[in-house]
Amino acid sequence: MAPIKILVINPNTTQSMTDDLRSPIESLDYNNVTPLPTLVSEDLPQLTIPRSQTTYTYHTSPPGGVPSINSLTDAHASAVHTLPTLLPHLPTHHAFLVACYSPHPLVLALKRELATRNMRHKPVLGIFEASVWTAVGLLGERERFGIVSTGEGWRKVLMEAVRGMAGGSEGVFGGVECCGVDAGGLHEGAAVEERIRAAVGRLVGGR
Repeated sequence: MAPIKILVINPNTTQSMTDDLRSPIESLDYNNVTPLPTLVSEDLPQLTIPRSQTTYTYHTSPPGGVPSINSLTDAHASAVHTLPTLLPHLPTHHAFLVACYSPHPLVLALKRELATRNMRHKPVLGIFEASVWTAVGLLGERERFGIVSTGEGWRKVLMEAVRGMAGGSEGVFGGVECCGVDAGGLHEGAAVEERIRAAVGRLVGGR
C-alpha cells in the first residue's frame, strides 16, 4: 500500500522546537509495515493485509514570523505568515497536524484551503483539539481532565476554547493552570520542571 504522508507543522520559526517533535512522533511506530494477519472465515486460509507505511514531513514557519507563540495574537500572526508556505504541500500529503498547543487559526485556514481545492477529505488537526478529544474519550465515571499551559495569557483562551468544543463541559473540565514560562522556555531544565509540577499540583488540588 502507498505510504500515508502526514505534514507536521510548527507555526513558529524556531527550528529546535520542530526538531523536538521528531522523537515523540516517530516513537509511536506507525511506520510498522509488518503484514497484519486477518481471518476471513473458518473455511478460508488466513490472508495478510500489509499496513500502510506512515511517513512524516516536518515544516517550520519561515524566517520573519513568530519565534514563540505566547498569545492568541501571536497565533493569528503566525497563521498568516505560515499558510502561504504550506499551500504547495496540500496535494502531496494526506493529513496535517498543527503542533501548537492553542486553538490555532491555522487549523481552520488549512481546512478552508483544502475545501477550495476539492480536498476536503484530508484531515487537519491541532494538538490542542486532539488532546481534548482524547482526554474526554478516556474519562471514567466522576473523572475530570485539566490543562497545564505556559504563560498566564493562555488561561482564559484555553478555558473558552475547551468549553466551545465540548459544549457545557463544566462537569468534566477541571480548568487550566499555567507554569509561567513561554513556549520557548519549556525545555530549560529542572526549574521549569518544578514549575510544571507545581501547576499540576494546583490543578489536582482544585478538584
